[in-house]
Amino acid sequence: MGTLSESRGYGRGAVKNIPDASAEVLVPAPPRTAGWQLRIAFYAVYVALLMMAPTIVSSPARYFGVSSDTALYWTWLAINGFAVLLVLAAARQRPAALLTVILFSGYILASSTWSVAPQTSLQYGSTLVGVLCVAYLMSVDMGMRGILVLLARVTVTLSVVGLLLYVMRADIAIYVDAANRANLLGTLPFKGLFPHKIVAGFYAATGIVAIMATSRPGAGKVLSVLCLLAVIVLSSSSTALVLLPFAIAIYLLTRRALERGMRARAWIASLIITAIVGGLLMAWTWSDVLGLLSRDTTLTGRTTLWDWGLRTWAERPIFGWGYGAYFETPEAAAVAYSIPEFRSWDVPHFHQTYIQTAVDFGVVGLVALVVVIFKVLLRSYKHGAALGSSVAAGTFAIALTAAAAGFVMYLVPSYAYTEVVPLFLFATLFSTGAIEKARRRASPAGARDQRRVR
Repeated sequence: MGTLSESRGYGRGAVKNIPDASAEVLVPAPPRTAGWQLRIAFYAVYVALLMMAPTIVSSPARYFGVSSDTALYWTWLAINGFAVLLVLAAARQRPAALLTVILFSGYILASSTWSVAPQTSLQYGSTLVGVLCVAYLMSVDMGMRGILVLLARVTVTLSVVGLLLYVMRADIAIYVDAANRANLLGTLPFKGLFPHKIVAGFYAATGIVAIMATSRPGAGKVLSVLCLLAVIVLSSSSTALVLLPFAIAIYLLTRRALERGMRARAWIASLIITAIVGGLLMAWTWSDVLGLLSRDTTLTGRTTLWDWGLRTWAERPIFGWGYGAYFETPEAAAVAYSIPEFRSWDVPHFHQTYIQTAVDFGVVGLVALVVVIFKVLLRSYKHGAALGSSVAAGTFAIALTAAAAGFVMYLVPSYAYTEVVPLFLFATLFSTGAIEKARRRASPAGARDQRRVR
């Protein structure tokens, strides 16, 4: 039973953050027992592992003669098995959300039956099912403010440790750039405990938005933001350098729109129009922008990968090749070898969320992904009065940033290293779904009460 006690009132006009003491509680908060605290600690550990498991699990495993793949497989099997048990214990809390978990999980696991690499799809699929289970559990135990706070705290904690390791010149914290590019300060790029500098930059950018949405002004907030800014500067990820101002602007503008009482569809429509205009301007200034970011016109081979991905999708358009399966095939290796810039390294995916999802799960999976993203954006804004304008704007901004970043990164659902994004999207979907259900239940009762008063 997630918490909803940030605000009251759903009428027209400005959205205000109202203290909890005077707020209407639509979705009761769970009792803060020792069991609840242990579950919150489990969620924090789970998110941390999603962010850094390939880095923190693989390295020690080698010293014991265990392969990275084996270590990761057994780690996730144990943790996700525990998550499934917790879901069984909380199955009655959110029946609609649980049905969504079952439907998505069923399709993910069923895709291994037509996958060209069944074992690979089953392994990756079981991990993604675990992510859905934990998203369900987080929506039961935490409100959206709590989810944003947890994500921000884990991101800052891992960043601080990573920065300390970077200062000590630990190999684990330094990103080895294939093109030998330095960061903005002329030193080796930072990746910290994250598996890639691009991922570090993405988490830092979205973490700053989460802090802005949930933290009160103070030294702790300033230091946390400065820490994440250091991650972005030291990693010098071009993607993060673009996403940071984008995410902050979306957060501030969305909060303002909520406070002015703009309707959800009007706000989303205005963003779509802005995106179209911005896209046209970008097309006209594409070369100049890439020059400022020190990027070539192929975005370091991305456009070549995207073209390859679209042709691959066209071969199995409806249900796809299976989760993570295509790059296990001889066909993928042959194509990669035929492209000169990809002969020196293994291509793990197409570096694009929507193309990769279509290749893995077909048009069925792609449509499902787009629907989830749209629902998260619509609900997080629509329920701004219930969430509080800051939390609603932060949730909306992070979801939209992830959706935009998906055009140049593989984020949802990623078997590579960014499953925090689907975790966040589904936790938001389930939490806002509970708000919507509570409002529908409350409306008829409220109408009857008004008629009695009259």
